[in-house]
Amino acid sequence: MCNSFPSRWETAACFLLLGLFCLCDIPAYAAHAVPVQPPLSAVYGNAPALRPGAVTVHPSAQTPIEADLDDYDSDQGQPSIADPFEYWNRFWFHFNDIFFVYVAKPAYRAWEYITPQDVRSGLKNFFSNLLFPVRFLNNILQFRFMEAGVEFGRFIINTTTSVGFSDVAKRNKPVVPIDPSGEDFGQTLGYWGIGHGFYLVWPFVGPSSLRDTFGRVGDMLAEPTFWLNPWPLLYQPDYRELAWGISSGLRFNALGDVLPLYDDLNAAAVDPYIAMREAYVNFRKNQVLH
Repeated sequence: MCNSFPSRWETAACFLLLGLFCLCDIPAYAAHAVPVQPPLSAVYGNAPALRPGAVTVHPSAQTPIEADLDDYDSDQGQPSIADPFEYWNRFWFHFNDIFFVYVAKPAYRAWEYITPQDVRSGLKNFFSNLLFPVRFLNNILQFRFMEAGVEFGRFIINTTTSVGFSDVAKRNKPVVPIDPSGEDFGQTLGYWGIGHGFYLVWPFVGPSSLRDTFGRVGDMLAEPTFWLNPWPLLYQPDYRELAWGISSGLRFNALGDVLPLYDDLNAAAVDPYIAMREAYVNFRKNQVLH
């Protein structure tokens, strides 16, 4: 069984290399657009709640071209990202919408009702601290060494003072400002000039792109929960299900950051699918350019 480690590691490495090779020939879309404030956050994953007013959703398709978030792109009606699988993406968008509204949202409301705010906040801080390797590694890959140092310092302070359940480090002013949502591998690919490719919607995960899909694989390889024995050694139990359960539970606990924004987006937009797509692309572009 010990021989399973090299083969699975090589498989994962080849998968990432294949993805990078395929992405290198894909042009960046909407590179000419002016950077805007990030209109969408935790739909992608781990970003915290945005400040009030960060999102502007217009109920009519007739919107000014300088608006932060349009239902339609302002450049002659062309979308800001290629969407060749729109029918497929719309199917999963509606699937996710049903799951979110009728399953995830009621479940979170119940969790919110029975769980004190301090407990939920502590779990959210713990999850953010747990994902330190993802942010640290991607800062290094983007040559953001000062930001990587800030992330490392925050991790040490929060881990040693509260095992990560309290964000003690936020009381200290950092040497350089950092994005609260941190850096991820999709941003790193964008930093090195790799475009989105085309838009994708994944079940349960939500909006993404070809680039960010491969980026998510890279993030998973850097998450500590992934290394809870993904390749079991001899006489060692497999804790993969435990890792998935921990990761899913912590992400579910952070669902409160998504609910208000998701409801507003669906209620105000003429076509929520297009609004979500444009919001996602603008948000990710802002993260890459910040």
